[in-house]
Amino acid sequence: MHQSPDTLRQWLQDNKDRLLTIRKEEDGHLDRITIRLHDVDLVHHNDTDDYLSDQALLLKGEGTVSTDQGLAPLPFGAFEISLTDQWSVASNHRRLQLQTERGNYSIELNKLDL
Repeated sequence: MHQSPDTLRQWLQDNKDRLLTIRKEEDGHLDRITIRLHDVDLVHHNDTDDYLSDQALLLKGEGTVSTDQGLAPLPFGAFEISLTDQWSVASNHRRLQLQTERGNYSIELNKLDL
């Protein structure tokens, strides 16, 4: 795996308007997100308190989040992945694997959209 914003952007751009399933593992918790990806942005934060990472991947679209508490709509029609200083990515035609200092993300084409 390697750190490449171009790999992230290209894979997500190639899969716009498709149904994606995201498996997020962070701090011992597992969340599953389903999103119909409409757009993707790489956003930069200017956070003086160092609470937010310098940059984040913002996936925009309609979807749901499945957590230990149940199923809920995706807040604000977007899902944000913080890109810390150390992160890596690998991809193939069906899946993108993203590892950050905060968590691991597996983003893949949903079986309903193949």
